[in-house]
Parts: sequence; structure tokens; C-alpha cells
Amino acid sequence: MAQPPNTIKVLQQSMVSTPIESVPTTSLPMTISDLYMRTSPVQWLGFYDFPHSTQNFIETIVPSLKNSLSLALKLFFPFAGNFMSTPPPTKPYILYTDGNSIPFTVAESLADLDHLIMFTYPRVVEDLHPFVPKLAPPRLEGNTRAFPLMALQVTVFPNLGFCVGVTFNHCVSDGASFDHFMKTWASICKNGEDYVMCLQNENSLPFYDRSLLNNMEIEKKMEPLALKSFWDSTLAQKEEHEDPSHENQVDRKYRFTFVMDRAQIERLKRWVKNQFHRNDSDQSLYFSTYVVTCALTWVCFLKSAVDGANSFSGDEDGLCNFAITANNRNLLENLIPNTYFGNCLRIALVTMKKRDLLGANGIAYAAKAIGKEVWELKNTLLEPEKFFQDLKEASRNQTMMVAGSPKFGLYETDFGWGRPKMMDFVRIGGSTWMNNVISLCDMRDDKYGIQVSLVESRAKLEHFKALLEESLRMINSA
Repeated sequence: MAQPPNTIKVLQQSMVSTPIESVPTTSLPMTISDLYMRTSPVQWLGFYDFPHSTQNFIETIVPSLKNSLSLALKLFFPFAGNFMSTPPPTKPYILYTDGNSIPFTVAESLADLDHLIMFTYPRVVEDLHPFVPKLAPPRLEGNTRAFPLMALQVTVFPNLGFCVGVTFNHCVSDGASFDHFMKTWASICKNGEDYVMCLQNENSLPFYDRSLLNNMEIEKKMEPLALKSFWDSTLAQKEEHEDPSHENQVDRKYRFTFVMDRAQIERLKRWVKNQFHRNDSDQSLYFSTYVVTCALTWVCFLKSAVDGANSFSGDEDGLCNFAITANNRNLLENLIPNTYFGNCLRIALVTMKKRDLLGANGIAYAAKAIGKEVWELKNTLLEPEKFFQDLKEASRNQTMMVAGSPKFGLYETDFGWGRPKMMDFVRIGGSTWMNNVISLCDMRDDKYGIQVSLVESRAKLEHFKALLEESLRMINSA
């Protein structure tokens, strides 16, 4: 009997571990960033060309992916470990035990591959759920819950292509560390085991010394509050394991992705700059690709909600928040290596009146506010009081959060069969204190371009798409 659309047929299920006795049992303490990134799972999908049969895929591609994954896990062993959620006063930690492994599923699908990777219209979010694996449920070990941290699935579309789906718990890794892992795994698969020696020679191995962070004065000040927040939230939750495929489907969610190439981004930057006086001496005016893209998306998203029956409607004098994240590896006064593994992030909040965002110059004002916050992140030290105040404020007012970065270059993740035809983070929402999340990454066909994804109802996304196109036409004709 033929498969229904967007379903999969599981062909193989196995476990992949590090090479035997290659990594000793290791415990990693949680940092402040790790504790606050303990949210719903992150899910990534990459689609690749492969015009061959399922049998060919199983015989040639799957062994290469599994063997190279084992070697990559030797370097990035925490992904095979568990997050140990402990009751107070014991601090939570990540534990890798020799022999730990991650589930690896091989599946086949007869779904319309071209439809799945198309950008031009909103797509049903659940259409992608069959292609990303679920994390195993937590285990109870005494009074501690052990949460598996990663699962993998590869799905072949016979004679068309295949996709790699990854699900991982955010507490173990931020986007930069995940990008490092994916590029390492892909490069080992493409170039063989000798690539590991290249990493060692180039000092590109993951860096695990948490003392650089945990011994900093700022971390010591923030740790008691972070631990209290962690234990309070743990006690308040019946179950931390979340399966996105079981979300309430009464209000079906759709996903919309758009791209802007370098030429379009430069036009947007020029237009924003022209909205302000040329003699404006404010050095914090900062209009990067990240800043202007966030501003454009935030304002169009907000405007698309004004006429809808949702939580954004109402008082135009109300406040709206935009939460941004920054890679702390480049910001801390202590030198944190770019290869540091874990979460090394700062979160800051931009707060504006809805009236200003909805006005004629809303995009420009949003860019100025976001740019100022980004500039301060790059040039000032983190203040614990401001950090926690931002978290509280975000939970009270309408907040949009941006995740990811075009700097990661995930479209360069080549396992040996070419770059992805399309890749994206499937899971970009679900935080308990953020209402909406947008995802940023690089653009496939323009290394200076950007890809943006967001999730909402179909009606709202259709309105957003129309507003986006209208805004870009106005900017391009200015």
C-alpha cells in the first residue's frame, strides 16, 4: 500500500557511539548560559541532492554517515551524554559515560521534495515533523532526571535526494557549537579520518574548560539567581520533555521563509541611514545586515498582527520587546576561544512603544534601537541586574526573539554530495517566555545574503508577506 504524503517508512534504527574507550567518563558543569537555554528542543533539517535508489543510499551513504558521526562524537562527546537535572542544592550538570550513544534512524519518504524545500509561500509546519527525530524521554535515576541530548535521522527520497534531521537540547550547545559539530561531522564524512588530524594541527578542536566562564566575577554574581530560576521552573513543570509533533493543532501553524541577497540588503541599509541626519554623531548608530533584517521583520510582523484577533492587537501605546542574542566568545573581557563548546551567549532586550513601530518610520526607528543595543553588547560588560530585569520584562510584554546568525554558514555543511539544497531550523519557537521567534541563517546562493524564517497562522503570514513585499518596493524605489 502506498505511503500517505509526508509520512515516512522507518528502514533502520540503531545507536551510534564514540569509538570504544576513546572518551573517559566526563562531567561538565552548567554555566549561566546553559541554564537559561534549557528550553524546548532545537531541530535542524538539511536537504541534499541524491538522484539514486534507496538501496544505493543504504549501502553507500548510511555507512559513511554513521562512521563519520562516531568519529565526530569522539570530539563532541557531550552530545552523546545526558543533562542531569538535579534537585537543590546539587547543581545540574552534563554527564558523558563511556559507551553513551545517540539514536540514529534511517527512513524513506515518498513526499514531494520540491514542495518541502520551496520558499515562495507559507508551508504547514507539521509537514516537516516526520523528518526530524524525537529526543528519547528522560530517565529517573534516584532523585535525578537524565535527559538525552541528541537524536539523528536521515531520510531518503528515492531517486531525488535525502535529508539529515538533528534534534538536540539547547542546554548542551548554542548555534556556534552546533555549527562547529555539523561542519566537523560533514568534513570527516567527506575527507575521511585524516580530517581529525587537520583539526588538531589547526587548534580547531572543541574547547571544554568551563573555568574560564565559571571563575569570572560576573558568573559568580549571577549563578545563585540562575540556579534558583532553574529549580523553580523545574518544580513548576510536570514534564520537561516536549514533543513538538504533539502540539495543539487547533490553530494550525505555518512556516514562511524569505531571503534577501546582498544587493537588497545594501539598499535596505542605505534607506535606513538616509532616515537620519547625516551629521548625527551618535557612535552607537549601527546598521549591520543583522540589525536591518531584524528591524524589517519585526515591524512587518507587528503590523501583520494589528488587524488580527491576537495578543498584539489593542493599545498602540503599549510596549513591545525584541530580544537579541550575542555570541559572548567575541565579547567577554576574558578571551574565550571561538571553539568553546557549550552556550556562550548574552541576551539583551530592545523595548519600544507599539505606536513608534507602527508609524511611517517604524523600520528605521526599530533599526536604530536594535543597532544601539547591539553596539552596547559589543562594547560594554554584562550587568547582572539588567540581565534579569530584561528576562522579567520579556515575560510581561509582547516579545519577539531572534535566533541564529548568518555568520554560521550552515549552507557550507557538505558531507561529500554537495551543499544543502535547503536547510533551516524547524524548531524555532516554544519558549515559555517568548511569544514569537524568527530564525536567521546564511543564504545558499549568496554568502552575503540572509535567510529568514518565522512561524504563525497562515492568514497572519500571508499578511506579513504582503507587508514585506510592500516595504521592500517602497525602499527600492526611494
